[in-house]
Amino acid sequence: MSGNWAVDALLCFAVAAAWIACFGFVCRRRALDSLHYPSIIASVTGSALALAGLFTEGLTVRAGKLLLLDALALISALVLAHALARSALRRARQQIESGVMIDRRE
Repeated sequence: MSGNWAVDALLCFAVAAAWIACFGFVCRRRALDSLHYPSIIASVTGSALALAGLFTEGLTVRAGKLLLLDALALISALVLAHALARSALRRARQQIESGVMIDRRE
């Protein structure tokens, strides 16, 4: 442990959130249900790590870059999750119209 309890708590929170999201991703059967968990990893753990970096560095240029990088990762994760959900929904609609429905992972 680093001695700074806030940084330690944020790092433990990031690891716990990543494990919970991974467990949820594995337990879901349908692809659309599993799609939320990678964005949880990117948003929650990324924000916790950026805050830990901010607490470690203080208000410096490096901490500002960490926060900017976290904001970009958060936006890209949410956009990617939305794009994947839209394509999966479009594919599911095509499968329903054709009479073939495959929604479980094998």
